[in-house]
Amino acid sequence: MSDRHSLISAYSERVSLLIYSLVMFWALCVSGFIPVAHAEKPPPTAQNFIIPLYVVDPIAGPFIQLAVHFRPGGIDWNQRGDTGSYDARLNRLLSSNECKGCDLRGAQLQRKNLTGANLSKADLNGARFDRADLSAADLTGAYLFGANLSQANLRGAQLINADLRKANLSRADLRGAYLLLANLRKADLRGAQLSGAFLNGADLTGAKFSQANLTDADLTNAVIDRSGVDQAILCHTRLPWGDIDRDCDGRLKGLRAAIPLSTAV
Repeated sequence: MSDRHSLISAYSERVSLLIYSLVMFWALCVSGFIPVAHAEKPPPTAQNFIIPLYVVDPIAGPFIQLAVHFRPGGIDWNQRGDTGSYDARLNRLLSSNECKGCDLRGAQLQRKNLTGANLSKADLNGARFDRADLSAADLTGAYLFGANLSQANLRGAQLINADLRKANLSRADLRGAYLLLANLRKADLRGAQLSGAFLNGADLTGAKFSQANLTDADLTNAVIDRSGVDQAILCHTRLPWGDIDRDCDGRLKGLRAAIPLSTAV
């Protein structure tokens, strides 16, 4: 009887510890202390790491492990600015030039003047910024999956760790832009001006670079196919496999980016 009582007591302690750990884990997620990536917006593979959480049984040792996928620079759900209606958030951006962490998916912002706007960590998936002025804007950690930024002015913009997968950046002005660790998989960069841009550690797998100007651009440690930049303008360009000065004689600098504008894919 005593052994049975001890066994029941031990299992009760385990169940209590498990419930306590799950409650604490939920509380940390809700408070934003542990950012959790949403399934519909997977973080870049190169940026994933796992935080293990152990529930320790004082009798038998660890018996459960929980793994949290965290994306550096991803949306901080504790600091989201997307309260209120969609129209209220849009008006906030247009009136104050700031909407940090806002949910503006599919926003129609063509030709808008958003110079220096703070849209860091905002959800801008599928938004339209074609011909918009986003020079010196802060788009750090923003989600721009499938966004249309064709011919947009992004000169000097902060796009560090931004999600730009399948974004249309054709003929965009990205001179001096900061795209460190950005996810540009299958992005359209045809005819884009990337002179002096910082693409260190960016993922450019499958990106289109036809007639893109990469003069003085830094792509150190970037993930890119050699064939992907074959048709780009390369002059004092720092690529993962070395510095390239192929087009410094001006042979390609006079080329006009005469390619049809594609819609956001």
